[in-house]
Amino acid sequence: MPYTLTSAATLGYDLVRIPGGRQVAAVLVSALRSDVAEWALLAAHHPLRTADPTRDPFTAAEESALARELAGGAPQLSSLPAGVSDAATAGPGGTAESVERARLAALAEHLRSSMVGNAAALERLVREEAVDAAGAADLLDHEDPSGGAALERALAADVLADAALAWYASRQLPTALRRRLTEPYERAVAGAVPGTFDLAPDPAAPWGPALTELLRALRDLDGPGRQRWRAAVDAGRASGRGAAGPGAEQRSWSLAMHDACWAAHASGRTAAAAAAQLLAVQAFLDGGFTAADGATGCWNAVAGCVQAALVGDMLGEESLEVLSRPWRTVTGGALAGL
Repeated sequence: MPYTLTSAATLGYDLVRIPGGRQVAAVLVSALRSDVAEWALLAAHHPLRTADPTRDPFTAAEESALARELAGGAPQLSSLPAGVSDAATAGPGGTAESVERARLAALAEHLRSSMVGNAAALERLVREEAVDAAGAADLLDHEDPSGGAALERALAADVLADAALAWYASRQLPTALRRRLTEPYERAVAGAVPGTFDLAPDPAAPWGPALTELLRALRDLDGPGRQRWRAAVDAGRASGRGAAGPGAEQRSWSLAMHDACWAAHASGRTAAAAAAQLLAVQAFLDGGFTAADGATGCWNAVAGCVQAALVGDMLGEESLEVLSRPWRTVTGGALAGL
């Protein structure tokens, strides 16, 4: 399944369940917030540009290719492993019931740890959507036929794509290889003026107060706070079953989320909504939620609240109520401005 800025919540679902998800989110927000000045900073640390004698461009290219090959081994949600999709038979001393329990446990682990998308989809997202979402390179190259802006953009995209992919595939890559691929990006960020790669919500945006409130609340969660979110997810699931049969709550959430993603697209807020979802990935993990929480509904609850904060002014009453319900259940109130 491809990753897109429009469906950034799906990428978030994958990121909250992998070890390097927080770092991938940071790289992508940097890409979304980058412009000509940031491209120059990133491009300066590209192996083709750096003065570091230990970073031979040919070796760097080989390592980059190797990382992509290894990243392809990540488990995919769409590919069930043997013993999960196949009907198993009991061995000596086993029973059909014990085999079924083992199969269900394996299925649960597969759902918890497997990815909806893949490394190739992530790289496409970085290069084709996240970097220069506003199209600044095209505008500048129209004014500068030498194509300088496009070259800077291409080198910056290499640096960003390597870093994002290395963290995304940190379970498959040797630690030393991951560090070499992420180092150019990390050096660029470390050497930049503070705020250049700002990962905070834009306080001037209409949705700034609501998003800031939500992210702060997530980061500040303690054990009882996380349990309230889990209870809100369970309550929503039970309410859906009671109202219209199994799965009704998920169908309702999916439809409301579709409305909200379309609203972001129609209002020109797709990049802002994607950045908000990625900031929420970081806040979700900083707040102590686990991969299991992400896989069992807590991430969807958070992602819906984020999307409601961004486009609540464009949503119908029903969709807004569905997406913001977990926040009201947890806090007893509404997000700022909603």
